[in-house]
Amino acid sequence: MSKMCLDTTECTEAIVKLGIKKVSYPALKVLILGFMGGMFIGLSAIGNLIANQTIGGGLGKIVGSCVFPVGLILVVLVGGSLFTGDCLAYLAWFEGKVDFNKMMKNLGLVWIGNLLGSVFTAFVAYAGGQFASTGLANFAVHVAEHKVHLGFGEALASAFLCNVLVALAVWFSFAAKDMIGKIFAIWFPIMLFILGGYQHVVANMTYISVGKILSPDSYTLVEMIRHFIPVTIGNFLSGAIFLPLVYKTLYLKKHHHVEETTTEMENA
Repeated sequence: MSKMCLDTTECTEAIVKLGIKKVSYPALKVLILGFMGGMFIGLSAIGNLIANQTIGGGLGKIVGSCVFPVGLILVVLVGGSLFTGDCLAYLAWFEGKVDFNKMMKNLGLVWIGNLLGSVFTAFVAYAGGQFASTGLANFAVHVAEHKVHLGFGEALASAFLCNVLVALAVWFSFAAKDMIGKIFAIWFPIMLFILGGYQHVVANMTYISVGKILSPDSYTLVEMIRHFIPVTIGNFLSGAIFLPLVYKTLYLKKHHHVEETTTEMENA
């Protein structure tokens, strides 16, 4: 009888294989996958805004937190790439399986694709009258302004915690072999990230784009860039370095050692 899920070592090995696979993609495919990932998260971000503003208070935040995971579920089950999730692929580099420059190029293209998809979604939502309500428009601008004006250290630390949860949601999805299992694996870590108010660079691409469209004078492009820098770094530090190194140390290194010892015993 086949297992219903993978164990932690198997999930870690699956992440390594994912990194090897993603680096092999042509640039256009990486950009398109990134664009779709930006769209999916953008739609979730807008849904989160609507839930928060329409319902209001703590209940609105909880409902918004339940809505937002749909974006990552679409990315994982339908197809797309996110800068935050793809950071995990650096585990393949730590294992010596891929070239560092290729990894950097791949992740950079995903980031650009995410930005294009997020901005596109923000403009189409605006054109479609999504923010015709004055209350929703004002709330969206307020959220964007708050994010843009976070201090560098605060944004970086919040982004670090964000991608601990987002990257682990992707990691958990590898454990499940059926669709329902993957949905539940993704849902709860992403709910926690939204409830915590942590900074996700791709979601923020939509929030800040929407705010800029609705209120062009609220902040400058320079201020937007200054926000994206620490959030990108924070997401990268936890998703590409912290988690991969922890799980490489806990599982892959030990696993390889067991394999080597077994081989030596067989050859003795």
